[in-house]
Amino acid sequence: MNLRDEKNVMDILSKVEDAEEVVKAAEDVESTEQSQTANETTGAQADESSRTESENSESAESTQPNEADPPSADDVNDDVSKEDDDGEPAELTPEERIAELEEQLAASQAKTDEHFDRLQRTVADYQNIKRRQEKQLHESIERASSRLVERILPVLDDFDLAFKNLPEEVDEKENPWVSGFQQIQRKLVQLIEDEGVTVMPVDGPFDPNRHEAVSSEASDEIESGHIIETLRTGYEHKERVLRPALVRVSM
Repeated sequence: MNLRDEKNVMDILSKVEDAEEVVKAAEDVESTEQSQTANETTGAQADESSRTESENSESAESTQPNEADPPSADDVNDDVSKEDDDGEPAELTPEERIAELEEQLAASQAKTDEHFDRLQRTVADYQNIKRRQEKQLHESIERASSRLVERILPVLDDFDLAFKNLPEEVDEKENPWVSGFQQIQRKLVQLIEDEGVTVMPVDGPFDPNRHEAVSSEASDEIESGHIIETLRTGYEHKERVLRPALVRVSM
């Protein structure tokens, strides 16, 4: 190899080295540019995320109602519509209100009629119970009066027997005690008459419901089936036989 060739080789080597340096410098520049691009991309994404969060925060703050600001008409309408949607009763129209009141009036009138009917039944039951008690009281008084009269009747029988068997020699003027006993007898008779007791007739046809026959005898003077003689006086208390009369009956 001559000098010229060595020079050419040296020149070529020099150019190769320069080319390598240029390539290396280009690679460095490209690497730097990629790094800057990556940084710029990361920063842009961070800025975009921050801006999005800020916008979301501002939007949330704007949606919250301000307590100091009064509600608008739209808000009120929305609330009313929400209440309607929730099922709460809305304001009734005059016709609906009248219909509702008429229905309540009809229900109240029905209850009033029911209570009035119940009151009438109660009053009727009370009157029936009162009449029943009065009747029972009256019957109790009559039974007590009848028992008292029944106990007095034997005393009257004794007075009758005593005066029927009074000796003829006993003079009422000389013996005023006789008239005194007769006065007692009249008072007892008046007492039982005031209680509604009446004396049965001592003559007339025989009635088995009022008379008790002691004997039956033939008689030319008394019609058959009639009373010949009354042995014990009979009494009635308000059309009820208190004691039958003991009689003799003609055949």
